[in-house]
Amino acid sequence: MDEKNTPPEPSQRDKRDNPFSAYAVASQVGFLVICPLLLFIWGGSWLVQKFELPDWLMIVFIFLGIFVMIGSVTSYLYRMIKMYGGDKKPEKNEKLKHDVRDHDYYS
Repeated sequence: MDEKNTPPEPSQRDKRDNPFSAYAVASQVGFLVICPLLLFIWGGSWLVQKFELPDWLMIVFIFLGIFVMIGSVTSYLYRMIKMYGGDKKPEKNEKLKHDVRDHDYYS
């Protein structure tokens, strides 16, 4: 069978071009911001009340939640940047590689 007549296989790039992928990334980042904070606030409150710990430990749990939140969001965004090809360096003469027909005033 001739390779020129075979239809192209859907690549991972086609899946990333889906218009809903931006909404998926935004909702995941929102989830990664809210969940650690709520978990550490709720868990810290429960631990302070259950074991009669000092109230200042709530501040420690809040800061721990913030650190976990920052770490998870940073890790997720790094993976997204790597997946979408943000680690590629542009070519030296990339500006010159365009089609003259892209400009309306040449027609």
